Amino acid sequence: MNACYDKVPVIIPALNPDNRIRIFIHFLEEAGFDHIIVVDDGSDSHHKEGIFRELEEEGVKVLSYDDNQGKGAAIKDGLSYVYDDIPDAIGAVTADYDGRQSAKAATLIADKLLEGEEFVLGVRDLEHSNMSKKMRNGYKMVGLTFRVLYSKRVRDIQTGLRGIGRSLMPYFVDIKGSRYEYEPKMIIDAVRDDIPICEVDVGPIKPIDMDESTLFVSENFRPFADSFRIMVVLFVNFIKYAMTSISATAVDFALFYTLSNHILKDLSLGMCVLLSTVIARVVSSTLAFLVNRNVVFKSKDNLVKKMLKFYGLAAIIMFCSAELVTLFVYLFGGGKTFTKLFVDLCLFFISYQIQQRFIFKSKDK
Repeated sequence: MNACYDKVPVIIPALNPDNRIRIFIHFLEEAGFDHIIVVDDGSDSHHKEGIFRELEEEGVKVLSYDDNQGKGAAIKDGLSYVYDDIPDAIGAVTADYDGRQSAKAATLIADKLLEGEEFVLGVRDLEHSNMSKKMRNGYKMVGLTFRVLYSKRVRDIQTGLRGIGRSLMPYFVDIKGSRYEYEPKMIIDAVRDDIPICEVDVGPIKPIDMDESTLFVSENFRPFADSFRIMVVLFVNFIKYAMTSISATAVDFALFYTLSNHILKDLSLGMCVLLSTVIARVVSSTLAFLVNRNVVFKSKDNLVKKMLKFYGLAAIIMFCSAELVTLFVYLFGGGKTFTKLFVDLCLFFISYQIQQRFIFKSKDK
């Protein structure tokens, strides 16, 4: 028994759990965890009066909702409880009760917290776990998507076994989300804010007191639906960025048309086109900057510095577009319009990464 785990509580979200939660808690207690917090996420009256009441009588802390709030809300309430009511806790481990994680794996996460790590992910060995090839490929696709969108390799995005240091608890509690989208958002925000992520190999998924053939058909385990939800979360920021760019382009064309055909039409052709282009571009790019800063990337740092960087990037992108289109047409031939479409599409993705990783990265978090 390791008495050091007195300072590392374990948080277990649970909805209508079966006897596996009791077995898992027993193993955790044998491993040396004294503080175990079970969050009853709106279970039915049968479970409230049954297994949850029994757990409380056995000394387990149970936080309970009348209605289902979601796994994210349960984790955040557990973290808030640890932060406010267990002042000597150096961190907490979050874990699922239903057999896909072990007490031994929880100790590996706790050990890293005791060594000073602040955000720890338990990386499962999916290749040697009892799951179908389709399910493994689904997990891999989520990981690959994350790597492409956020320029960071995280080996197990969907792991529920995590360690969170005390100093990061308020940070993670403030993240929006109450259901399964909350866990990937934890990783997204950590990556965007340069919070180090410690990955610990915890071995294959092992069942607790159940046949391996039924391990992945647990009532609350919906791998395909959950993976789809996570993919949506991963793409949300990119979709916002794309919609902002489309909207800014529409504003640019609309303003140019209005100015050149109505407001400034009495000027000379050259002056009319020049002023219409400049005014439309300034307004549309300012709109894009403000939406990207406040909605897409949610950066609250120095406005002037961000704006200078943003317009500097826009100028570089514009220059690269012109030069690359010229180069590709010269080397490979083809139409200028199609070439520009291809080049600008590539630069669009590059611009997104630069804005996310450098321009709008908040330093105050």
